[in-house]
Amino acid sequence: MVVVTRLRVPPGDAGTFRERAERALAVLAGERGYRWARLGRAVDDPELWMITSEWDGVGAWRRALSAFDVRMELTPLMAYAVDEPGAFEVLLAHDAAGGPARRGGSDLAADAATAAPGGGPSR
Repeated sequence: MVVVTRLRVPPGDAGTFRERAERALAVLAGERGYRWARLGRAVDDPELWMITSEWDGVGAWRRALSAFDVRMELTPLMAYAVDEPGAFEVLLAHDAAGGPARRGGSDLAADAATAAPGGGPSR
């Protein structure tokens, strides 16, 4: 599972944001199911940043988010987050130039677009 979080960071906050993001990624790296993480900034928009990470699965990611140290370091950064979906299942991966592709099956429920808790339509 890959998590992509885009963040809109004002220029005056960039230095502090980067330091906090480095601490948050270091804490995430200690969680079970963590594979890797990256912090990046858009080359065409210096206010747009992203944190991308890969996890063994959705359960590992959700458990990591509930860890106290992760909440303490990551939560303040989420004030900058762009409100959009960010958790993605990996369906195809090319990890090395010329290497074989790895295909994964989808864990998305067949009724994911229409089902909601309580049996009513999702909003």
